[in-house]
Amino acid sequence: MINHISIGVNNPEKVANVLAELWNGYAYPFPPSPGSFIVFADDNRGSLVEVTPIDTVLVPGEGLPSEENFSINTPTGEHEAKFVSSEFSPKFVATHLNINTNLTEVEIKAIADRAGWRCFTANREGGMFQLIEFWIEDRLLLEVNTPEMTAMYVEMAKPQNWANMLQMPFQPKADLTGSLNLIG
Repeated sequence: MINHISIGVNNPEKVANVLAELWNGYAYPFPPSPGSFIVFADDNRGSLVEVTPIDTVLVPGEGLPSEENFSINTPTGEHEAKFVSSEFSPKFVATHLNINTNLTEVEIKAIADRAGWRCFTANREGGMFQLIEFWIEDRLLLEVNTPEMTAMYVEMAKPQNWANMLQMPFQPKADLTGSLNLIG
C-alpha cells in the first residue's frame, strides 16, 4: 500500500485544490516545506499527496539517532529528511500517480478543463484497463480512475494476470536473500 507521495509543481495551491476536488477531500498548507500544501483523500486509509514547489527536493539528514533507550519520544529532527529549495526544475518527470475517485469521466474532464490542463481517456495494455490521463500543469501525469476503471485496474494489477499478459510463467514472490530470475 502506498500511503502518500510528494509531487513538485509550479502552483502548489492550485494543484492541491484540484486534487482535493478530484478526491472530494481537503487541502491545507504543509509547513515542513514552505509554500507547499497537503491533500487528504479522507478515505480512512491515510491517503495523502504533498504538493511542493517544483524546485523543492528532499535531502537526507545527518547521522543517525542513538538506538539506546529509543522510543516514540526520542528526538530525531536533526537526522530526518529535509525539504530544500534547489536550482533544478524539471519540465517533465517519470514520476506519476494513479488515484481513484468517485467522480465520473465527465466530471473529471470538466475539472481539467477548468484548470486548463490536457486530459483524455486512455486504454492501457491493449485494452486491459482504462484510465484518464490528467496532466497537472501539462507536465506531470496524474492517472485518474472512475469506480468502473478502478475495478478493471484492480483485476489487471494481479501478478498472475501480469505474467499471463507477458506470456511468462507465474514466478514465486521475490526472495530478498537471492535474485529472481525472470528471463530464463
